[in-house]
Amino acid sequence: MADSSERTLARDDVTFESAFAYALSPDMRRLVIAFLFGWLVSSLGLALFLQPWILVGHGGMLPQTISMIIGIVVTVGGAALLFGGLIGALFKTIADANALAAHGDEQSSSPQP
Repeated sequence: MADSSERTLARDDVTFESAFAYALSPDMRRLVIAFLFGWLVSSLGLALFLQPWILVGHGGMLPQTISMIIGIVVTVGGAALLFGGLIGALFKTIADANALAAHGDEQSSSPQP
């Protein structure tokens, strides 16, 4: 599958097919999944932090405090996945665009028969 997406991406013009092939490439899929999973986990962590009785009920002060600490830890982990996936996808897009532009410059500067 990687060969067909690479052939599609090797064309000069950007079409729907080439953009779709790039968005569904294995590396981009992993980054998008990390972003979506981070969004879900950070949302659950924030809900747990802001409403600690979800996990422990209306127990005492100590169980709710522990639940809030768990919520903060889960939120930070989810935020790391969210921003890691987002920044990773942006970096990959820019790096691949630069590599494609450099490859195009090499082809245009070489003499053609």
